[in-house]
Amino acid sequence: MVTVAGVGCSASTITGEPRPGMASVDVASLKTGAYKPEPSAYDPMIDTPGELRAVEARRMLNYLVVPSDIDSDITELSGTELFTTPEMPFILETLPEKYRPVTVDNNLLIGVYVVRINKDLRSRKKLIISVLRFPTEAASRKAVEQFDQITNADPGRHTILVDGHADARTSSADDITAVSFMPHGSFVILVNAGVPQPNQTALAGVIGTTIDQQVARLAQFQPTPLDDILDLPMDQDGIMRRALPKAPGGGDPFYNDDDFGPVQPAGQLHFERNPVEMKRALEESGVDLIGRRGGIVYRTRDLSAAFHLQSVLVKAGRNDEELEPPPGLPDARCVRIEFVDQVRHFDELCAVVRGRYVGVVVAKSRFNGRSDPALYNRAAAQYAILARSE
Repeated sequence: MVTVAGVGCSASTITGEPRPGMASVDVASLKTGAYKPEPSAYDPMIDTPGELRAVEARRMLNYLVVPSDIDSDITELSGTELFTTPEMPFILETLPEKYRPVTVDNNLLIGVYVVRINKDLRSRKKLIISVLRFPTEAASRKAVEQFDQITNADPGRHTILVDGHADARTSSADDITAVSFMPHGSFVILVNAGVPQPNQTALAGVIGTTIDQQVARLAQFQPTPLDDILDLPMDQDGIMRRALPKAPGGGDPFYNDDDFGPVQPAGQLHFERNPVEMKRALEESGVDLIGRRGGIVYRTRDLSAAFHLQSVLVKAGRNDEELEPPPGLPDARCVRIEFVDQVRHFDELCAVVRGRYVGVVVAKSRFNGRSDPALYNRAAAQYAILARSE
């Protein structure tokens, strides 16, 4: 694939008057398939308590610790989830079924959950971090007691002490993995850590560091009363209207829109395939807001920053494959990745740049190895939407 470094597009290219050194794009001629090449209002349907709580859960995700911030080796995403009902952790099969009475009896309101591992199969590390919000501090403390009691009903477990956190109920069966529950106000901080070899000190260290950082994050978080959630902005600064909607009539690789909504860079990191590099790139590019819809739109500092971010988003790994850009979008960059994304279930993506915005669209390749033609339609539509939202 051939791209021109530093080349971009300005508003003037819509009228056929490209600025020197920038690729000209005729927006009207882009092939967008079934997608409307124009911004659309984002007005999510909220008909159930779960849909209402999902708004707050997405906001809470901005305050969940990223596992790679604890250990830079732990980068491989296995799952990022939002809990919006007491039963959701078990419907999603993220928590063991034996814990269901705890979340149900104590009326779990909202939760966020992430799990990542390292890449070395012979020296496995794991880190699960979850924050669960209950109605009261008394409910969170009762939940911790019950979580710990149920956990230690399994034979052979022993307690691990975590320095500085006497309230943390931490235990292990083999000193390779350990689970910890700690009340913090109306929240429960859950940490499940794994190290390559039996090492109780290392486990306690990972769990203690994670709790320290999670407590610091929660100090910045002001929970929204459930009755006030609808007062939160659904489309902060119009970022969602700039993002490609879901595929008309279906066809997206992802199963639902639970992750749709505006998020901060800290929340977006829970979805990125290269969290260490992306954290640095988001900071370097001055990203301050992301809109997650059918397409994902990043707001950067300026055009130069947008192209820098694009280069990191589509960086190809050793077994990834760069794809040709869509027709009419010479500055778009596309790649097929080796492993299917664990959240949106794609293995192909394209990133387009327009002004200070980067738009990412995804698709799942065909069984015969060919690209999904909708990928290029989505890229074209996403570019047109950004151009016409100026």
